[in-house]
Amino acid sequence: MTLSLKKNVIAEPAVAGWYAWSYLIPPQTLAKYLKNHYRNIVESYLADPETHRTALRNARFLGGPFVHEQDGSYERIREWYDAARERYAPLLELADAIDELEREILPELTGASLDEVYRRLPAPLAGRVELFYNRDNRTPDYRFIEPFLYDSPYFDPGLQQVRFSEVHQDARTFALTTPVLAYTPEQVLVTVELGSELLDMVFRGGLTAAELDRVIAGLGLDGDRAAAFRGFFEEDPEPAGASGPTGPGEDVITYVGHACVFVRHRGTTFLVDPVISYSGYSRESDGRFTFDDLPERIDYVMITHNHQDHMLLETLIKIRHRVGRVVIAKSANSSLVDPDLKRVLTRLGFRDVVELDDLDVLGTPGGTITAVPFLGEHGDIRIRTKCGWMLDLDGARVLFAADSTNVSPELYPRVTAALGQVHTVFIGMESVGAAVSWLYGPLFPEKLERRIDAGRRLKGSNFEQAAAIVDALGADRVHVYAMGQEPWLGAVMCVEYDEGHPAMIDSDKLVAYVEERGGTAKRLFRHETMAVRP
Repeated sequence: MTLSLKKNVIAEPAVAGWYAWSYLIPPQTLAKYLKNHYRNIVESYLADPETHRTALRNARFLGGPFVHEQDGSYERIREWYDAARERYAPLLELADAIDELEREILPELTGASLDEVYRRLPAPLAGRVELFYNRDNRTPDYRFIEPFLYDSPYFDPGLQQVRFSEVHQDARTFALTTPVLAYTPEQVLVTVELGSELLDMVFRGGLTAAELDRVIAGLGLDGDRAAAFRGFFEEDPEPAGASGPTGPGEDVITYVGHACVFVRHRGTTFLVDPVISYSGYSRESDGRFTFDDLPERIDYVMITHNHQDHMLLETLIKIRHRVGRVVIAKSANSSLVDPDLKRVLTRLGFRDVVELDDLDVLGTPGGTITAVPFLGEHGDIRIRTKCGWMLDLDGARVLFAADSTNVSPELYPRVTAALGQVHTVFIGMESVGAAVSWLYGPLFPEKLERRIDAGRRLKGSNFEQAAAIVDALGADRVHVYAMGQEPWLGAVMCVEYDEGHPAMIDSDKLVAYVEERGGTAKRLFRHETMAVRP
């Protein structure tokens, strides 16, 4: 007899008490989000919980800085926050040091030598940053020497946790603004480094009773918590590894949901921007692709950019034991707004991470992966960690453009000239998007003016921009995706469109535009399977 997690058991990663996403792994970005965002949310809630309750009765505030309550939330959060303050102190010291550098030291510099400035750096940054001027020789800037921050008191693996519980429906509460605590006995919060091999054992399953006992002991569980954790497991109906797809399978492209697409070609498997649905609970039979449908081996995971809905740690950690290689955009910018994603993934336990720069090519069995330039969607910030992916599958070319915005009409004609015609395009058309401060605001040295913030959006292409991409590439099969409409995305997305929303209007127009020209097009939702063809 062997045991595996029940199919409806969710494992929510957390860092410092908050739902984990990639910017909470590097110490410098975690420090700034704690000081400028999460601390404000929890202190606001503890001071006036009724304001949070009132705000969340209005659907348009669901993605705002408000705590979603559970039974006993107030007292549980108050007790946790009182205890957490001391643990947070080193990170807040680091955040203060970054503020001192950005607000006091750098503004004084006008082009003179920086030699003496290094001696003025606050202690948390000394030996951990490089200072420099931009090419105007007047504007100073800096980068982090990230290994020295990970190897410092400011990186504390003891702040990393996973909360296990069972989910019984698609709908989940928005997770990014509510402390991840054990609010009920049915939730088990485990302190464990997110890169731990113990988690691989948990998610791989097929454990003997003795192996499960060792995992439970390794996770530091005993008494009622150990019993509750053991209750998340059930007997395997067949030998571990025998369920799910076996053998090479047919060549196929499968839309999984949001920006996640599974591809199999010549037995090699690819998974783009993994965000996958759970199963094992009562739901309508919609034929969706779930964790159950993954093959035992995913040869390539390809991440287009470093946003929560494309780089979802909850999914990535759960599938890590299946993954061969992770492919990302070249990303060692090491700035506060663009930390080194390869280092983040390595800390999360991924051992084979490859970076590709613009138009770099990686050979695969039967084809190639090419990094395609990705403009827009990042609020005009200098973010290097982003690219589209073009898969060439024995001549069938498929572009996963994610949320690329066609702000430079000359770009895609140049892409076509360099790479040739692309037959199939997946493109996001969330054409309004959140203001840039919604995601990056806590990292800015000063708050943006409302007018500027409102004009710099985290958005995908509108109809005109998307149509120009399709025309330039010569694509005759177009799929609109990454619209955030799947019902299981509630933990990280709060996007609900009616038919009158600009994103729906724009995407409908694109579908009609492609079809009028003899191509095939569709706005994808829940699940779609298609053949690999030129």
